[in-house]
Amino acid sequence: MRRTRNGMNRFFVIPPAKLAITTVATPHKIARAVDDNGQDVTDIVSALDGRYLDTFGRGQYQGVTRDHYVEVDLGDDAPQSGPLYLILRGWMHPTDSSVNVAISQGKQEPAHGLSLEAPDGHGGWAVAKPNLGFPAGRKKICLVDLTNVFRANTPRRVRLRTNLEIYWDSIEWAQGLPDTPLKTVHLDPTVADLHYRGYSVMNQANPSSPEIPDYNHFEGSKQRWRDLVGYYTRYGDVRELLARVDDRYVIMNSGDEMTFRFAEQPPPPAGWVRDYLIVGDGWIKDGDYNSTFGKTVLPLPCHARNEYTTTPGRLEDEVPYQQHPEDWNTYHTRYVTPDVFKHALRDETGK
Repeated sequence: MRRTRNGMNRFFVIPPAKLAITTVATPHKIARAVDDNGQDVTDIVSALDGRYLDTFGRGQYQGVTRDHYVEVDLGDDAPQSGPLYLILRGWMHPTDSSVNVAISQGKQEPAHGLSLEAPDGHGGWAVAKPNLGFPAGRKKICLVDLTNVFRANTPRRVRLRTNLEIYWDSIEWAQGLPDTPLKTVHLDPTVADLHYRGYSVMNQANPSSPEIPDYNHFEGSKQRWRDLVGYYTRYGDVRELLARVDDRYVIMNSGDEMTFRFAEQPPPPAGWVRDYLIVGDGWIKDGDYNSTFGKTVLPLPCHARNEYTTTPGRLEDEVPYQQHPEDWNTYHTRYVTPDVFKHALRDETGK
């Protein structure tokens, strides 16, 4: 829970095993935004309205385009000193394993994440923050610390540069505020149920917008992709596997779903407001033919292994199995192969 304050917003950052919170005042609209073609795009990024900045075109490969930037003028209201943040809301069209391999083998410029540039005081620009990453998924909030970015007597303008397909919906700025009291309560789920659901309808308003699943509209339950061969977690109660970070995990397949229930908590004290966060620890692997070992569930990931390079062998040689062999008798008993997918591709003659 957090104590409220007029005009205060809080943004949560969750690095491994740690919860960091940044407190900012009420966000302000930017004065102006211009793309690298000189086009005024202020109206596009001035409100969170589902209209995305998309003036950089498309490249040869999905997710990677030409080097481009958007220049943001915070305006005269932006403070000259003290903590200051840029609040970016948007999404990124990602590459995939095959695209990354193609780029590495060709003459295409490698993908590079966001960098922040600020006026250098001599009529040019200098890189202030070289590697800001990117919005990891759909409808994300990126908080960029602008404290000490601006040089003396320079305008409060910045450039966000990348060659990735990153689409901004809104750009704002806000002053940072001192930390306020925080009380964290960890809740274990009373229900953690793994089951098969299938696939929701996906909607996309236009090519600049992300694909958004509509959970209330069901598209189908048939297999959509080639499954990875191996043992998955059986359906039912999986709370024991999720109790702590210990290399015991739920192995989910495409179309699976986990539902959770938590005990209702008493109302917060007067002057406090409650936020809810789901904190998870895990891995994901797809079946792209250029993903490392993209045909099998093995090798099993574990926290002691920083690289995923060990060639799949026997299940009994995997570290998580050696630590918790009983899980493959109790939980990971659902063996899956891609045979159904192969059968679905046969023609009427059965060939």
